[in-house]
Amino acid sequence: MARHWSVAAGLCLVITLMFAVGCGSNLDKEMADAEAALQAAKDAGAEGLPEYQAAEELIEQARQMMAAGNKDAARALLEEARFKAIEAEGKAKNQAYAQTVDVDAMEESLQNLSPAGSQYGLVDVFFDFDQASIRYDAKPVLDQNANIIRSSGDKFQVVVVEGYCDVRGTEEYNLALGQRRADSAVNYLIGLGISPSKVQAVSRGETDQFAMGTSEYDYQQNRRAHFVPAVGSPSF
Repeated sequence: MARHWSVAAGLCLVITLMFAVGCGSNLDKEMADAEAALQAAKDAGAEGLPEYQAAEELIEQARQMMAAGNKDAARALLEEARFKAIEAEGKAKNQAYAQTVDVDAMEESLQNLSPAGSQYGLVDVFFDFDQASIRYDAKPVLDQNANIIRSSGDKFQVVVVEGYCDVRGTEEYNLALGQRRADSAVNYLIGLGISPSKVQAVSRGETDQFAMGTSEYDYQQNRRAHFVPAVGSPSF
């Protein structure tokens, strides 16, 4: 009987050690992924951007959590750091692209495109009140949208990403906030490898409403980035 208990205890110890090693290995990979995303952002010229600096700070905080043995906190920080780095990379690439095109001609060209409908499966993402940061629940949606755009071929020329707000705030403020929301979604998509020429951000502010009530649910429905595939002959 004692021998059986000894064998069982040994097996438990082995399983525990394997689990601990596995957790450590996964955390090391998550650190490597976050650092790789930060390096990609740096290579794109994003070092001076607040998103890059935020990712850098999050990675340092994650190191401190790892040293303190708080693996769950470290994992959450590393995931957020990777997302911030992706957004920073996209923002830097988008800014570089904007310097190579005629913005006025691009905006005029967008007016000549026709919406292609939602049959391609692109899904909207939502924002918190008075915020333009990409929420955690929006990230898998943007991953999915990026895959759709990437595999679209010539089905549509560009995806117009429209930023919307609820009716609270002035019209001028909401136009600016809507632009920041559209820009955040576009930057994240570019960070995932989508060409800047394939996605364009515009603000709709509070001009169109997806829900007409004044409940918190209605307000939330109107705080979104809306994806509109368009066909035509863009000149940018």
